[in-house]
Amino acid sequence: MRYVTQSVFKIVQADADEMSEHYARTLSPAKVEPFRQHSLISVEDRHFSVGRYSIWNGKCQSGMRVTLSQAPDAYALYLPSSGLMEVDMGSKRFLSEPTTALLGDMSRFEKLTLHEGRSHMGVAFEKSAMIQQLSELLDAPVIGGIDFADTIDLTTAKGARVAALSHLVWNCLSVEEAEQPSSVFVERLLQAMMIALLETVPNNYSARLIKPISPAIPKRLKRAIEYMHANISSPMGVADIAREAGTSVRALQAAFQQFKDTTPLNYLRTIRLEGARKTLMDPAIALPVAEIARNWGFSHMGRFAALYHQSFGEMPSNTAKMGKSGSQ
Repeated sequence: MRYVTQSVFKIVQADADEMSEHYARTLSPAKVEPFRQHSLISVEDRHFSVGRYSIWNGKCQSGMRVTLSQAPDAYALYLPSSGLMEVDMGSKRFLSEPTTALLGDMSRFEKLTLHEGRSHMGVAFEKSAMIQQLSELLDAPVIGGIDFADTIDLTTAKGARVAALSHLVWNCLSVEEAEQPSSVFVERLLQAMMIALLETVPNNYSARLIKPISPAIPKRLKRAIEYMHANISSPMGVADIAREAGTSVRALQAAFQQFKDTTPLNYLRTIRLEGARKTLMDPAIALPVAEIARNWGFSHMGRFAALYHQSFGEMPSNTAKMGKSGSQ
């Protein structure tokens, strides 16, 4: 069982070097600068860690800029209560004000600008946790990262629902230790938050989460898919699949894009990953992970393990253990 850990800090009138050292210890290497040269910075924060999640509530009394050199590999939700914050991600800048929450990929954050009197609650979800949750909703591997729409209007019903869940989590944690619910209970709430974010905040998987009725697909596309399944463990390229389907490479690519919203090789990788996962989860199958991977067309175990973790948010060995424990 994972336990809740808590840290509290209050820094009054620290210089830029002291704040930079604090960020390096608690978040990531960063350069902190006050708005006005040589002025001092005052911040306070209360922070909880629960498994693969972090929840905090903080206030920046004085304005400061935080330039991140190595941001955490997580998705972060910022729910403001007062003041302004700007986040720079490449050529884009996003503004979070009292009625606008911010949801983003922290690994892409370059600079945070916190204005005087800024306070907010933050929730960070490790990427593997969010990907695992999305994979469960789709009942399929997640090929590629998740790109959220970045801002959430808290005046809407959907935005208010996300805020209410976040405050419920905080209220469960910010009480005397004896009054706190179990870490399992809090983790389930955080999983519910991830589902709410994935289903209500526009992202590159939104269309698949709606699960529209699939249109009838052309016969040649069906033949291509049948060929993939029949030869799942064998090496194959787009030209091989097109030849067996009786069509051109270009026409095959266009058909997969139109009817499956992906490329032929991404589709092949998806069905291989889905098959490997179902086999790993089957308690009646006691094959080694490497053999299961080969049976589903993965010849290099290191690449298979990395792709599997990227797609499902866990290692194949963990899936196999869960499958075996479920049979007991």
